Amino acid sequence: MPQAGLDFKAIEAKGLPRRPSFKTLATFFSAGMGTLESANILRRFKPDVVVGMGAYVSLPVVGAAVLRQIPTIIHEQNAVPGLVNRVLGKVATAIAVSYPNMASYFPTNKRIEFTGNPVREEILFTSKHDAMKTFRTGKSRKVLLIFGGSRGAKRINNAVVEAYDGWRHEDGLQIIHATGKINYEPTIEAIEKVKSAGDKLIYNAYPYIEDMGAAYAVADLGVCRSGATTVAEITARGLPSVLIPYPYATDNHQEKNGRQLEGLGAAKILLDKDLSGKSLLEVVKSLIFDESELAKMAESSKTFGRPDAAEALAALVIETAKRHE
Repeated sequence: MPQAGLDFKAIEAKGLPRRPSFKTLATFFSAGMGTLESANILRRFKPDVVVGMGAYVSLPVVGAAVLRQIPTIIHEQNAVPGLVNRVLGKVATAIAVSYPNMASYFPTNKRIEFTGNPVREEILFTSKHDAMKTFRTGKSRKVLLIFGGSRGAKRINNAVVEAYDGWRHEDGLQIIHATGKINYEPTIEAIEKVKSAGDKLIYNAYPYIEDMGAAYAVADLGVCRSGATTVAEITARGLPSVLIPYPYATDNHQEKNGRQLEGLGAAKILLDKDLSGKSLLEVVKSLIFDESELAKMAESSKTFGRPDAAEALAALVIETAKRHE
């Protein structure tokens, strides 16, 4: 839903097909209609600059702005540009990227700025002290945060259930597990079947965590996918992580996102095809109680993170608009 005070306009748009088919004609027709609608909106609104965030709806809007000679910026969230941004990168005035060393994906004459990927303010400013109260954690336990994105990840949930037996006697560990709403009940039922009265582990499952800022703040190690927003958030907080890239992401961009962090020493990669209770247990146990390794990973994560990404992107937008007044 658009926020109060913003003037929202819908346009015709369809995703770009990966392979030629009859749907390609419908997509081109949709893009043409969307471009005409966008041009009419821009003519009435008279913007100083147009920013595209990479989704397929950006194509007609940014395209219309280029035709009307309005300065344009595209923002790429992943380590490898999507199809729309590869197309728009040829005509945009400036390009904002979320990973360093992405110049090879775009024309050599383009201005490319490493701004990072903006994250919500609440992600950045929750204190660990407050977060510990929210999740009722103690100083004596390491906190493992496990989540698979807003909808959860069944594969990760199943691996957690399989790994539970290896964690049950850990009196120095607390697990915060966001299962996703759809998978919450099956996961809880499976965990209840393997739990016993003598377990020393503290395990808390949630269908969805509203306050992810608090979850990041209290965690010592994260286990998660490596989508653009997740990577931006964990690095803005400097959280060490075990990344399990979603294997069906377009152009395998999640693994490429994760490899960037792995190369810096900020994360360990566990491929989805190798994910099991045993493999998850092994990689977590190798890290969670190793203070020195966690500290090095946290520092590397902070080094990559761009908590100022929103300000950097805004500065680029303002500068681009002023240059073309």
